[in-house]
Amino acid sequence: MDISQKIKALGHPVRLKIVELLMQKKMCVRSLARHFEVSEPTVSVHLKVLKKAGLIIGEKKSYYMHYRVVRENINELAEFFHYLAATPELEQNCCHKSANCHCKCHTKKDKSI
Repeated sequence: MDISQKIKALGHPVRLKIVELLMQKKMCVRSLARHFEVSEPTVSVHLKVLKKAGLIIGEKKSYYMHYRVVRENINELAEFFHYLAATPELEQNCCHKSANCHCKCHTKKDKSI
């Protein structure tokens, strides 16, 4: 699964908090709904997005479906952000003197470019 889809799935504050809770213990829709004081269908929609992104899976336990985090995929995200944080910042070198320059780091008053 694409990293960007995982990040997008975690982009909603409720989904992020759901993952935080599920990192600690398995929970069913009803428990999550009570915790967030929202309806079960609302929680189900959030779980569907997280499941599609590969961040959680459901395990049938008697009548209820209990959800848990796929830690390998959370670790993959952590490694990606660790890689980003370790990326050195390079000197700004854009194509200012090129006719193909499309950046907005210079003003309209600057006619030398």
